[in-house]
Amino acid sequence: MAERICIVNAGGWGTALSVLLASKGCEVRLWARRPELTSVLVVSRENRDYLPGVRLPENVQVTSDLGEAVNGCSVVLVTVISRYLMAMADMLAPLVSPDQMVAHGSKGLDPDTLRRGSEILEMSLGDAHRGRVAAVSGPNLAREVAALMPTATVVACRDDGVARRLQGILSTRSFRVYTNPDIIGVELCGAVKNVVALAAGMADGFGYGDNSKAAIITRSLAEIGRLVARMGGNPMTVAGLAGIGDIIATCTSHQSRNRGAGEAIARGRSVAEVQASTPMVAEGIPAARAFLKLAERSGVDMPITRQVHAVLFEGVSPQEGLAQLMGREFTSEPWM
Repeated sequence: MAERICIVNAGGWGTALSVLLASKGCEVRLWARRPELTSVLVVSRENRDYLPGVRLPENVQVTSDLGEAVNGCSVVLVTVISRYLMAMADMLAPLVSPDQMVAHGSKGLDPDTLRRGSEILEMSLGDAHRGRVAAVSGPNLAREVAALMPTATVVACRDDGVARRLQGILSTRSFRVYTNPDIIGVELCGAVKNVVALAAGMADGFGYGDNSKAAIITRSLAEIGRLVARMGGNPMTVAGLAGIGDIIATCTSHQSRNRGAGEAIARGRSVAEVQASTPMVAEGIPAARAFLKLAERSGVDMPITRQVHAVLFEGVSPQEGLAQLMGREFTSEPWM
C-alpha cells in the first residue's frame, strides 16, 4: 500500500516535497491555508505564486480542510515559516494522533520565545510526541528538489526509530536522506544560515569577489558552532548537510531568497521594500533579531549576526557593518 503523507502548507517547499514524494508513488495530501489557492491548484495543477512551471502530479490531493489533510496519514510534515509555526501547532494538536509521525521543515526560531520548531510542536502535541518530532533540513532548494535533481538532506530526531522510519519514507532515487540525533544542532544551523546568506548577499551587492564570500561562510561556521555547543548540541553538526551544506547552497545560489535580499539591501533598497517585493519570505530577516537575542542571552559571540542585525534594524549602512567586522580586535583562529 502506498504511504499516505500530509504536507502542511502549499508554499514553495511544501509544493516541492509534494512533487518529490508523489514521484515515489506516495499518496500526498497538500494543505493550503487559502481556499482560493486550493481552487487554483486543483484546476491548474501549478503553484504559480511559489513554484511556477512545476506540475503537481495527480496523486497530490490539495485541500484547505486541515482535518481532511491529516486524517489517515502516517506522516504529517509541517512546512510553514517559523513565525506561523506556533499557531499551526495549536491547530494540529486536536487532529494529530499519537501514532502519526510529525516532522517539520521550518528554518527559524519563534520570534517571541526563541523556541526551535520541534520544541514548539512538542509543546502543542503533548506527551505522546515528546522527543518524537523530527526536523528535515539541508541544502534543499525547492525548485531543484521538485525537478528531481540529486539532493541530500538530514532527518534529525531524538528518537532513532522515528528518524529511521522517516528516512525510509522520505528517501527517493533523487533525494538521499541521512539521520542525525542532534536535533538542536540541525535546527539551529538551518535557521541561522539564512542570516549568513544575508551577509553573503550584501557582499555580492557590493561587487566583492569569492574571497569575501569564503571569509563570511568560514567565519560564520565558528560562531554557529559556538552557539550550537552552548545550547547543548554537537558542534560537529555544523560540518554536515544542515550546516555547511545548507550554508553553501543558500549563500551562493541565485535561487536563494536570503542571499538575494542581502544583495538588494547592499544596493540601496530598504528592508521594507525587499520584504514587499515578493510573496516569499526571507527568513533571515526575522532570524537575525531572534539569533542576536539568543546569542546575548547565552553569552555567545556572534559578530556576523551582530552586524547583519545592525544593518537590518539599527540604521547601520552595509558598508559600515562590513567595516566593523573587518576592524574587530585581532585574534587567532581556533575553530570554536
